[in-house]
Amino acid sequence: QGTRDFGPKEMAVRERAFKAIISCFKRHGAEVIDTPVFELKETLTGKYGEDSKLIYDLKDQGGELLSLRYDL
Repeated sequence: QGTRDFGPKEMAVRERAFKAIISCFKRHGAEVIDTPVFELKETLTGKYGEDSKLIYDLKDQGGELLSLRYDL
């Protein structure tokens, strides 16, 4: 379990694809941001509220409660 690792060949393909996508978006006025894939649940409930259905709960192997935002 955990997050996915990419080897050198896969990363080269990903970087080329992301570079093409980002440059196209920038040409049309988009700005680049970088957000974490997952965060502590308490951080997200502070942003979206306790009863929000905009987050997905995860539990890591150490038992810590993590969450994904709806848009990820």
